[in-house]
Amino acid sequence: MQLDGIVDGDVKSQLLAIGETAVINGSIVGDVIRISGTVNGEITGRVVELTQTAKITGDINHESLAIEAGAFVQGLCRHVELPQVVEVPAVAGPAKPNLVVADAAGTGTAKNPDVVPNKVAS
Repeated sequence: MQLDGIVDGDVKSQLLAIGETAVINGSIVGDVIRISGTVNGEITGRVVELTQTAKITGDINHESLAIEAGAFVQGLCRHVELPQVVEVPAVAGPAKPNLVVADAAGTGTAKNPDVVPNKVAS
């Protein structure tokens, strides 16, 4: 995502580029963050790159940090090990059908081991 305007609030994106004319007043969280504009807030990213036109007022939490000559940083730079983001599928597996088959005597036989057979009324 590319931001070139003024944002009053937090920004979260996997891949984020802050343009030279952008001003962010809030925290930034992302995997890869490249900043050329102004950020007033905390930055947390796996890879953080500050170009020569970047102006940062706030702490930077990073695994990898690159700062070009001319960038302004007022805050702490902390190397941290960020947890891996693992996407979990919405459904763990196919749902088991709850089937009970009744014989002529009215007794049920479970086709699914999680289902307790019931007597079927005649």
